[in-house]
Amino acid sequence: MASTLGRAEDSSPTDGRELTAIATDTAGFDRVLVAVDGETPAAVGRVAVAEAARHGARVDALSIVRMTASVDGWDMLVERREDSAETALEAVEDASAGTDVTVSKRLRYGDPAEEIARYAAHNDVDLVVIGEPTRTGLRRYLSPTSVTDRVRRASSVPVLTVPADD
Repeated sequence: MASTLGRAEDSSPTDGRELTAIATDTAGFDRVLVAVDGETPAAVGRVAVAEAARHGARVDALSIVRMTASVDGWDMLVERREDSAETALEAVEDASAGTDVTVSKRLRYGDPAEEIARYAAHNDVDLVVIGEPTRTGLRRYLSPTSVTDRVRRASSVPVLTVPADD
């Protein structure tokens, strides 16, 4: 029995269409979500803007004001978190200066990982860019999983993590 591997007549016409569809789906990003807060290194916003510029995409800059059971209403702690979040969003917009990338700033309230994953799922986001925290010692003990880890698990789109500046 002769082998027919690699012969053109063995390929069906649908093979080419399937490969084209796959190639088209992975060709680029239309919408990049960058999640930032007051502790996010500036490199995270720069990477998100660079990826968006490379793919002709737009950037959604999202900052979440963490709301916990200990925060009751709009007190000084929430106002400080809002100010920090707004500063982080401005930094992403500043990173887009001199490029053709459009940045839309969004501020939300709640659990950061849940809100980031929810935003990505409901807004046709193609890529999430988020900082990789440096967690050592007590911080690692008190919070064994980071927001970044939780976003990676919850997201249905690729998540690009940017390491903290050393």
